[in-house]
Amino acid sequence: MLGDQPDGANTRGESDLIAQLTNTIRWSETPLHLLFSGHRGGGKSTELLRLQKNLAEPPAGEEKFFVVYFEADQEDIDVNDVDFPDLLLAIVRQVGKALRERVNVKLRPSWLSRFIGDLKRFLGSEVEFEQLELDAQIAKFTATIKSSPDARFEIRKALEPNVSNLIQAANDLLDDAIIQLKNRGYRNLVLIVDNLDRIVLRDLESGITTHERLFLNRGSQLHDLRCHIVYTLPISMVYSPNATALMNVFGRDPAVLPIVKVANPDDSDNPTGMAALREIVLKRLIAANVTQWTDAFDSFNTQDYLCRMSGGHLRNLLILIRSACTVAGTLPLTRRVVEQAIRGISNDFERALNHPDFFKTLRDIDKTKALPGSKDDQMLLYNLSVLEYLNGEVWYVVNPAVKALEKFKSPRRATKSRSR
Repeated sequence: MLGDQPDGANTRGESDLIAQLTNTIRWSETPLHLLFSGHRGGGKSTELLRLQKNLAEPPAGEEKFFVVYFEADQEDIDVNDVDFPDLLLAIVRQVGKALRERVNVKLRPSWLSRFIGDLKRFLGSEVEFEQLELDAQIAKFTATIKSSPDARFEIRKALEPNVSNLIQAANDLLDDAIIQLKNRGYRNLVLIVDNLDRIVLRDLESGITTHERLFLNRGSQLHDLRCHIVYTLPISMVYSPNATALMNVFGRDPAVLPIVKVANPDDSDNPTGMAALREIVLKRLIAANVTQWTDAFDSFNTQDYLCRMSGGHLRNLLILIRSACTVAGTLPLTRRVVEQAIRGISNDFERALNHPDFFKTLRDIDKTKALPGSKDDQMLLYNLSVLEYLNGEVWYVVNPAVKALEKFKSPRRATKSRSR
């Protein structure tokens, strides 16, 4: 078996997506640039860490890969404003840091080193720059890009005319790193760039969105780097009107991780998905030294109600548990406190769904279990108002916390909101 199965691994669809990605990389002799998508908070990071383990700790007889996994938004990028030069610097930094710390390999001096040195003026302070390793030098810039919009603009302006040279310099470093790794018994280098799906979706003055700027306008540059790379992709990008261009740029469709199926297309409970969520709840209870569900809930129905109202979205499930515990202050949790926790999430959605047309689209989706192809599809997927399930074919449901809103239930109330 390829790696441990995470929570809900067998309830998302008919195949193991991570096993497929593992084999795709393992069987390829040329660099692959893969897109991995799914709902935010739906378990992508857990799955990507399983991919890392599969490649770095393979079964007997298989060669191991040197895998660099990093969460791009933690240190290197600002999800409110991301462009390719920022990400390129982050990739070089993370690879250099991993090589230096894990296998004592240092990135060799290159044009990139000299170019980075020339940009020192943007740091705004005197530092012992030349004494730092290349990845540590770049860290000064990625931190500045993330924290200072003004400096970000100036650094990008300096980087932009040199993007082609930057890519070539980065590839020279990657080529050298791969040679060094192969000499140490590794099959190849794999880079996993997580949390790019958190890039804020907004329109730019150029008429494209922030997502399209990075993955479409800059897609060929993302594809130019000479090593295996898995980029996380916002799910709204998968259903963008321009999404077919992703296939043209990256050579394959994005891999999309469905959420745990708690419902069937006819809105009935999916027994397998519900059982998986009960198991997840029990694991969290055991971690909190509560060993029986009867100690945590006043009835089996209350527990199932909480699981059902999460929509199969793992982060929503954990938020509901935490919120209900905060409301109750003690165990067991009752149906009343679970309903109060759900109202809190529903109120967050109501603030986000601030245009009456959203609710018309949501009602259409609720009836057809399909995306209507409206201008709102991307935003409703991005903000988790609509959830995607997979069971041979894809279908869509309205988030149960959204369906609990009066504005969803009553078109008349939504119309009144429009006239105010």
